[in-house]
Amino acid sequence: MRPDDTRNRVIFRYWPRDPNGQVIKPSPLRGKEAPNGMNLWGATLYDFYRTRRIPDSPYLSTISTGSRLAKTMREFGELEHAKDEIAWADEEADPKELPPCDIGRLVMDHDFLNAGFGGVPFEGFRPRPKLEQRIPFHLLPKKLIVHDPWNLLTV
Repeated sequence: MRPDDTRNRVIFRYWPRDPNGQVIKPSPLRGKEAPNGMNLWGATLYDFYRTRRIPDSPYLSTISTGSRLAKTMREFGELEHAKDEIAWADEEADPKELPPCDIGRLVMDHDFLNAGFGGVPFEGFRPRPKLEQRIPFHLLPKKLIVHDPWNLLTV
């Protein structure tokens, strides 16, 4: 049983092969790769394929990407059976590295939404929570950063 937030992806495209074609063996040919070295990369789910390694054997299939299969089929000379797939692979976007999101920017965006702008109702008139117990100064760090977007704290 998997949790509900687990993403399950299904490969739903099939790469047709020449029934008399060559067997796909492990080779140094590579398609487009992610910047982290992952050798199976596709821009979308439409760029992953299931295909037969041995063309006349329906029992042995493999998963690969369009760019990698296109290179292999060009080397084998199997261009007629998968014209549309090769054209799709040629139009595939190149991999690009996405930097992680700035956490400070996320906090600012969240505060902006909660402050009443952007369709979320303003919630500033609730009773102020009170600190029930004092924190001794020796337990506090030398520099204390407090996140107070509405200037509710007084020092």
